[in-house]
Amino acid sequence: MDRGQEHLDSEIAQVGKGLLSLLQGSLCPDFVRDKESITLAAPWDEEDYRVGIYLYDIQDFSVCRPAGKIINEEEQRFPPKAVELSYMVFCNEKHRFGGSRREQLHATLNEIVRTVYDNAVLLQEGGEEVELSFLRESADFKIRLWGSFHQALQPAVYVRAVPVLLSSRRRRTVHAVRKRDYRTERKP
Repeated sequence: MDRGQEHLDSEIAQVGKGLLSLLQGSLCPDFVRDKESITLAAPWDEEDYRVGIYLYDIQDFSVCRPAGKIINEEEQRFPPKAVELSYMVFCNEKHRFGGSRREQLHATLNEIVRTVYDNAVLLQEGGEEVELSFLRESADFKIRLWGSFHQALQPAVYVRAVPVLLSSRRRRTVHAVRKRDYRTERKP
């Protein structure tokens, strides 16, 4: 796989796609008519969507220290870097929610919470598990975050994904033991 394709299939992108697929499967068609109306989007995007998933922070997750990977007898890959991803899942209030009232927006947010709660683990392509949980951000943090988008505070579901393991490209040479000598001598 070339590096350009690797960038598109990055571990962070896989988690975003996994969360997107999970929400599309849960919300469509009862809460959102079609899957294309749920997308990876920023709150300021002008696209026509109903539910947006926005990655707003990436943090170190050093409490998880995975092992390196053996490539062959002489080479080993450095351990992956574990990170924590912070997402906010929100309803696009610029989009008229099907001409419906606020109750439908609240019902959609309710179903987003239920979906994350009921699906606490996302299974990645490589078999790794990423845990989903809720973030308890303060109201002040949320106001500042939405203010940074030049928008008023809106209801959103704040979700944490851990550990996301970013594979290293660094490699090191290892010297395999080829011959062992187990000489024993009697003590005088």
